[in-house]
Amino acid sequence: MEDVFIPIFLFASIVGVIWLFSHYNYKKRLTAHETLRLAVEKGQEVSPELVERMSYLNDPAKSDLRRGILLIAFGLAFISLGMLIPHDEPDAFRGMLGVSSFPIILGAAYLGLWRFSHD
Repeated sequence: MEDVFIPIFLFASIVGVIWLFSHYNYKKRLTAHETLRLAVEKGQEVSPELVERMSYLNDPAKSDLRRGILLIAFGLAFISLGMLIPHDEPDAFRGMLGVSSFPIILGAAYLGLWRFSHD
């Protein structure tokens, strides 16, 4: 029975994490647009400073830092999942290390992009 639940949980958690990221980004953009819309409807003048502050919500440098940290954490979660596998199956742990290398390398690339964008 475990042989069925572990892969299902693994893939469901990947889908869940991607959905959470997408949903959070959607809600953040929706809130920013609603705020601007309400200000315009009430006749308030939208200053360039306000628009600039609102644009920081989608700042690519911040997004790169967040994505990098989250992808590295995701890869480390795969490594810790691999450590939970019984020791009589060394190939399974090596497989989890292989799977974890993808998000860790992508996270390192995002951290590099974030670092070089601050120069």
